[in-house]
Amino acid sequence: MRLKRIISGLVLLGSLLGWTRSPLHAQQDAKKSLERVRLTVPAKSLTFIPYYFGKAQGLFAKEGIDLEIIVMRPPLGVTALVAGDLDYSAAGGLSIRAAMKGAPLRTITFIQTRLSFSLIGQPGMTSAGIRNVSVSGIGSLAHYAAITVMKRLGNEKVTYVSTNTTGNSYTALLSKATDAAILTPPFTSMASLAGYPELGNTFDVRDLQGGLVTRLSHIQDHREQVKAMIRGTLRSMDSLVRNESVVVSYLQKDFALEPKIAADTIKILKQVVNTDGDIEEPVLKSIVDKIRQETGFAAEIPVDRLVDLSILREVRAELRKR
Repeated sequence: MRLKRIISGLVLLGSLLGWTRSPLHAQQDAKKSLERVRLTVPAKSLTFIPYYFGKAQGLFAKEGIDLEIIVMRPPLGVTALVAGDLDYSAAGGLSIRAAMKGAPLRTITFIQTRLSFSLIGQPGMTSAGIRNVSVSGIGSLAHYAAITVMKRLGNEKVTYVSTNTTGNSYTALLSKATDAAILTPPFTSMASLAGYPELGNTFDVRDLQGGLVTRLSHIQDHREQVKAMIRGTLRSMDSLVRNESVVVSYLQKDFALEPKIAADTIKILKQVVNTDGDIEEPVLKSIVDKIRQETGFAAEIPVDRLVDLSILREVRAELRKR
């Protein structure tokens, strides 16, 4: 009894002196210990699901990151990143174009290096019968993907119609405003399960569709935070491809997808998510040369002015040792 009274007295004294913390205080302290990090994405789309899923699953929090995802049009997002108003951007292709023009940006991880576009046609439509194709924008990756698929199908005499968003391209297909549309998940699954035929896809086409980009000065001044962001991204991508049932439930809840559409969508995502975050040097150089030609740069640009994968590779080596 005497021992119990002593322990009770110590607990009471500890409470008065702040030695012990309630569960609520512990949660508040944990939250305070997280570092707020601001990431911009062009849209809340499944191209950027590693960030949304990783945040929802607490994978960034485990790295000490309180991730704030801000949807912003890519040109504005890149401008804000350069100005220091944001910490990271997921707009890989546009950021590389900005870096070519002298912006002090580096892509440090690639979350997709295979394009996730599919060409979906009207019911009964053959490739030879296609006269027009809806794309989210002329000159966009969607446009490039559509041209690639139509060339494979042997029909290059088509008109491409800009709809501004993939969602609008899907609507144009449903309303029969165009013969076909180039779509990405979940719209691909939505159309396919509704009876619209897939005529081709670009899952084998190497290009840059989403990444992790930051300022050169941020890499230099916040190296540990950069490593934590890369670890969170890698762990999220790994979890995406390993835990199909968890992802399907997440897609139903956070992206409001029907069960069949969510299940079909994850099958596509598993084919294009770049789980190691890296890219082969010749492939990267080829993509950079393509972007350079599209942008109108005559001179070759050293890849290390645009991309820095050294920290990614350092993080991967550390993770392998654990």
